Amino acid sequence: MCRIAAYYGPPVVVARLLNEAQHSLEDQSRNAREMSDSSVAGDGWGIGWFAQGERMRPGLFKSILPLWSDENAKTAAHALVSGSIVGHIRLASPGVEVCLTNTPLYPLGEYLWTVNGSLSPWPGPLAKAMRDRLDPEDEAAIRGSTDAEILGALWRTCLRSSLPRGEASALRETLTIARNLAFDHGGEIKVNIIVGHASGFLAVRYAEPDTPNSLYALSGQDRWGGGVLVASEPLDDGPGWKSVEPGSLIVADADGLRSEPLGLARARRVRRQSA
Repeated sequence: MCRIAAYYGPPVVVARLLNEAQHSLEDQSRNAREMSDSSVAGDGWGIGWFAQGERMRPGLFKSILPLWSDENAKTAAHALVSGSIVGHIRLASPGVEVCLTNTPLYPLGEYLWTVNGSLSPWPGPLAKAMRDRLDPEDEAAIRGSTDAEILGALWRTCLRSSLPRGEASALRETLTIARNLAFDHGGEIKVNIIVGHASGFLAVRYAEPDTPNSLYALSGQDRWGGGVLVASEPLDDGPGWKSVEPGSLIVADADGLRSEPLGLARARRVRRQSA
């Protein structure tokens, strides 16, 4: 599984998340504490940020190199400052190619999208079933083969139909559709999601029927300037990090950080049992 993180608050250098914090994304890429299948996530990385006070397309670096060996991370991130940052380190799923188009993050207009987890079975018919639910322009924009990118495209499609209800409503609709399609194909859903934008972020910790991957939240700590964060693993060993409850939606904006139940409708089908 991958590791993800987001920050919103007073401007900080992007390197704070990427490689300066005590348990930064770079440290997690070699020394993850809570990944179920490895302690190393060396199949690429991405970091995205927004210009302060602007609702605009984000800046983005990503690479297929391990974060610990990429000179761009060492020489550029310390010079970038933002109050809204999203980061990802990748551990590729079996059968999914390591290439730049498959490397998170994914820019979706004025948003940044990333996922830690998976839909199953993948790849295969589930991917086609999800593509069939997309608006033509979202289907045409897909460049890679990951479930994360196609899930993001589905969110864009749902966002159009959710207006003016907004991003959170579209995220709930997206997860409901993806879960039902996964169940229809005898699979499951296990995804933590971050949707970043210039004025905050949304984050989800969700799995069905399994236990979700780890996700933590932090707010109101002076060492982070009073900003709010979510991360697969705490970015430092200081106090204040709290595990996000499974089935929760985290909202971070100018009012701070709050958590609410996802409250998805019940699955339309019972997950198929193994023979």
